[in-house]
Amino acid sequence: MTDESRMPINVEPANLSQPPAQEAAFALGLPSDGDEALYDELTKLNNELLNLHREMAKTNVELEKVNEQKNRLLGMAAHDLRNPLGVIHAYAEFLEAEASDVLTAEQREFVITIKDTSDFMLKMVTDLLNVSAIEAGLLELDRQPADLARLIQRSVTLNGVLASKKEIALDFDSLGTIPTLSFDAGKIEQVLNNLISNAIKFSHRGTRVRILLASTNQVVTVSVRDQGQGIPAEEFPKLFIPFSSLSVRPTAGEQSTGLGLAIVHRIVEGHGGRIWIESEVGKGSTFTFTLPVIMDGSTTRNGPVLIKG
Repeated sequence: MTDESRMPINVEPANLSQPPAQEAAFALGLPSDGDEALYDELTKLNNELLNLHREMAKTNVELEKVNEQKNRLLGMAAHDLRNPLGVIHAYAEFLEAEASDVLTAEQREFVITIKDTSDFMLKMVTDLLNVSAIEAGLLELDRQPADLARLIQRSVTLNGVLASKKEIALDFDSLGTIPTLSFDAGKIEQVLNNLISNAIKFSHRGTRVRILLASTNQVVTVSVRDQGQGIPAEEFPKLFIPFSSLSVRPTAGEQSTGLGLAIVHRIVEGHGGRIWIESEVGKGSTFTFTLPVIMDGSTTRNGPVLIKG
């Protein structure tokens, strides 16, 4: 190898410095051309985002107005339908009770169908009125001291006719001493009737529904347990949503409005309680709700209280 081949080869380093204009801008703390372009793009995107927020706020206001109008029209329609449906139901009951002797078997069947259908429609109209009132924040709770055990027994008695048709036994147990409660008796009776009638509807013939009343900590707990079909866990979130549809169906073709549990949920929450479900497919379901106990020095107020939608 020659001496020439050993001589180092000098390579000029690449010029990695910024252009003079960018160097000057950097030294002065000013944005470069690239930074200015990025800043302009971010400013543009930010302005677009602000405009989208304004449009969303405007749309939300319009949707609230439409929803209020929908609730108002729904309430008016349901209110106007309730009276004529009540007349139809009353006349059908009269014909069944007073004119059954002069009616043929086929005619009596027609009267029973008219009575049952008008009764279902009345319940649906009432549920629609309740839902529209809840969403509008107009459902009143008139809380007064009342006997919850007696109210449950009354609901069990009223639902006994429905249960007997399917040979379902209704059991009610009250565990221990139940402390004083203040609640809207009419609304809580609505909750009880819905939960008990649902347990009957979705249970098989010859099974048992158990209603349990107990006191734990500062709440009273009511459970309605059936031996029915059970509800898949993935469908739990839909239970308390109006008009939601489940895979489980009534065992004897009973009708349902799809509104009852949504109303029950809001009534219980309006009382300061909570409601939940435990269920296993093929083994039955248990719906449980709580009501707060009136403690000494409590600030719980009796009288009408509005549930906010």
